[in-house]
Amino acid sequence: MSNNIKRNFSDILAFLISTVFSPYVTALVFIIIITYNSSEHLNQFLPWMITFLFFSIIIPGIYVLWQMEIGKIHDLHISNQRERKTPFLITGISSAIGLIILILLHAAHPVIVVATVYLANAIIIALITQYWKISVHVALFSSVVTIAVILYGVIFGWFYLILIPLAWSRIRRQHHSILQTIAGAVVSFALTSAVFLAFGYL
Repeated sequence: MSNNIKRNFSDILAFLISTVFSPYVTALVFIIIITYNSSEHLNQFLPWMITFLFFSIIIPGIYVLWQMEIGKIHDLHISNQRERKTPFLITGISSAIGLIILILLHAAHPVIVVATVYLANAIIIALITQYWKISVHVALFSSVVTIAVILYGVIFGWFYLILIPLAWSRIRRQHHSILQTIAGAVVSFALTSAVFLAFGYL
């Protein structure tokens, strides 16, 4: 296999991994799983899921798409650090509103905790991003795996291994450095664990 073919294959693989484990996709799938597993019937599941998705993903996503349309953001994952400030602020505010509504809807305890984790990560990563471009891809997946391990058991711990190819893909695509991907995993793991500890899980 020539160097050009190897390089093209690596670029395609990195793109696919980044896309499959995009923060939008990861959050979407996990929110559906958490709300479904925490609900007892459809009348609980649907309001919790819709509220969580709407305020955590849909509103921020629509804002990013609008900013792309008017040329203020250049890609869906907001690769340019200077473009991240306002979208991350919108995500934090929207997630906070979503958390309040979930509380008013009497969502199950795990749903409230996970929504709090999402908000905490959004705030801290937004603050860090003002000075340094931490990897959101890696941070979100690290948080998701940590939640799965705490709520459903250590059998899900092997999912941490996926962080390796995910970090590689972000580095390969020249969106992050090794240190930025490691920081994303560690910071999010610590924040997620701290929130669950505060809620009495650990």
